[in-house]
Amino acid sequence: MPRRRRPPPSPRFEGVFARLVVALPLLVLGACHGRGAAPDIATPVRLASVENGTVPAEINGIGNVTPITSVAVKSRVDGQIVLVPVREGSDVKRGELLFRIDPRPFSVQLDIASANLARDQALLEKAQDLLKRSDDLIAKGYISANQYSDAQGDARAAAAGVAADRAAVANARLNLEFTELRSPIDGRVGRVTLQQGNLVKANDTAALLTVNQLDPIYVDFSVPERYLNDLRPAAQSGNVRVALSVDGVGGAPVERTGPLTFVDNQVDQPTGTIRLRATLGNADRAVWPGQFVRVRISVPTAGPALWVPASAIGQSSEGPYVFVVGSTLKAEQRQITVERTEGDRAVLSGHIAAGERVVVDGQSRVIPGSAVTLAADPADGARGGGVAAGPSGR
Repeated sequence: MPRRRRPPPSPRFEGVFARLVVALPLLVLGACHGRGAAPDIATPVRLASVENGTVPAEINGIGNVTPITSVAVKSRVDGQIVLVPVREGSDVKRGELLFRIDPRPFSVQLDIASANLARDQALLEKAQDLLKRSDDLIAKGYISANQYSDAQGDARAAAAGVAADRAAVANARLNLEFTELRSPIDGRVGRVTLQQGNLVKANDTAALLTVNQLDPIYVDFSVPERYLNDLRPAAQSGNVRVALSVDGVGGAPVERTGPLTFVDNQVDQPTGTIRLRATLGNADRAVWPGQFVRVRISVPTAGPALWVPASAIGQSSEGPYVFVVGSTLKAEQRQITVERTEGDRAVLSGHIAAGERVVVDGQSRVIPGSAVTLAADPADGARGGGVAAGPSGR
């Protein structure tokens, strides 16, 4: 069978193919030229200087307000309440009358004790007079030694009776004083559990009311134990300040500051925290016992450290890094160690020095070794917190 011949290509196809053959090398050259030119395009960034200074550790948490002194007022005697001059929720001064219990039974007991004292004092005088006469009689031999010994015993017994009567008088007078319950501290009265006419028992389980001292006031909170080494010496020197914040009337923030006054003597093992206490002024009664508040504590560190704005820190598979820009305006990627982050500042260590400049905005467009351009004068940024103004690139 004769072999079939393929028809020759059309002139139109040959023209298209020829143009493609000519254009393809040009496209390849153009692409290669484009890849080689990209590093010459400078990326706009914002820079900040590496600072060397003290960066206090700021800890934020939740604290609980507790009164410095809280006194549960109870009666020391049995009786009937005849007067309650205090109002619930009112402020009282130390020594102010809170309750009065019927004093008449205790006045009677005082009268009885006083009468017994007067009687026994008379008997003591008689016994002492008899003993004095017995001294003369025993010297002359008119009485026996037994009689003289009896006179001495009667005098001692009478003296002991007088001492017991004086103690009874003091006890009766004390019980009479206990019929008036007065505030032991300056503070605010809580709920009054018994009103006028009720009977009370001495040292009953339930308190008649509770008085809380509200100014100054305690704030208790806990921090991680890793801050303990910095907290202890700082607390002893009084350099630790605690700031309290809570929403007040109408949502307006209420803020207080005060010294750290207590560091617990052991770490809570289940939570790994150490309990702290601050003492804050509360003259306007803005915070209340039992209230939960936001707490911020600044812990002074041992010495100065290198820090940069936290926005300068990038992350890679090898760990945190920063882009350092030198006088040639080339971005150099350096691996660093972030010791801690405090607010918008990151304390770091590694192959970096104070005064060097790092990229704080625009890292996502920066290639290691590529050229950068300053979006604004970096000196302005250093004066305004270390960040130059410019377009955001992150």
